[in-house]
Amino acid sequence: MRTIFVGILLGLMLVTLKVQGEDVLRLKNGEILKGQAIKFDEGSMTLTFKFAQGTLGYPSADLAEVTLEERPGIAQGREAFSKGNWEEVVTHWKTTVDTLVGVDCPWVLECAGGLGQAYLALGKVADAETLFGKMKKFYTQGPAALRASVGLAEATSGRDAGVLLEKLKELEGQLKESLRPVRADREALAEYYFARGGAFEKKGEMKKALEDYLRVGALYPEPPSLGQRAEQKAELLRKSNKDLVTE
Repeated sequence: MRTIFVGILLGLMLVTLKVQGEDVLRLKNGEILKGQAIKFDEGSMTLTFKFAQGTLGYPSADLAEVTLEERPGIAQGREAFSKGNWEEVVTHWKTTVDTLVGVDCPWVLECAGGLGQAYLALGKVADAETLFGKMKKFYTQGPAALRASVGLAEATSGRDAGVLLEKLKELEGQLKESLRPVRADREALAEYYFARGGAFEKKGEMKKALEDYLRVGALYPEPPSLGQRAEQKAELLRKSNKDLVTE
C-alpha cells in the first residue's frame, strides 16, 4: 500500500513539474531570468516577461537567447498539420502565434510558418501575407529571415507557380547548405525546398517536386510537422505516378 501511495505521489509531482515549466531568458548582459513570456509587442519590439520580481518588457535587441516551454495545443496543431487538417491547425496555433511571433524560438517559428501555410491552404491569402509580412519585419536576418521570405513569396505569388519559382530562385543566395547545417539553417532549408516542391508540383514537374519533398524528408526533416508533411507528399506523388523515379 505504501509503495502504491509513493508511486502516485511521484506521478503527481512529475505532472506538476511539467505543468509548471518555466520560460528562460538570457540577456546579452549575461543575466538569466526564469518565468513566463506573456507577449511580444510589434510596436515596441519588446517581449513582456513575468517573473518573481514582477513583469517587465525586454527589447529584442537585449535578448541573447529565449527558451520557451511549448504552450497547450502545440502538439495537437503539429499532428493536424501533418495530416493537412488546416482548420485545426488554425484553432490550435493562432492564439499562440498572435502572442509570441517575433520571438526567435524553434517551435514559435514552426507554428508561425505552419499557420501561414494553413491560411494559404484555406484560401486566406490576405491573412497569410499579413502573417509572413510580420515575420519579415521581426526576423530581419539569418535563417528566420529566410523562412519569412519564403512564406511571403508563397503568399504574394498569386498561386502562380512560375512566379513563385522566380521569387524562390532570388533567395537561393541565402541558403546555407553544408554537411552539418545548424538547426535554424536546416529548418530554413526545409521550408525553402518544401515550397519549391509545391511549385514544381503545380507546374506538373513531378520528378523535381518529388526530389524536393524527398530532400526535406531525408535531409531536413525539421520542423517535425513539415518533415512529416513532405514525406506524405512524396508518397502521394509516388502512388499517383507509378513510373516516377529520381536520380
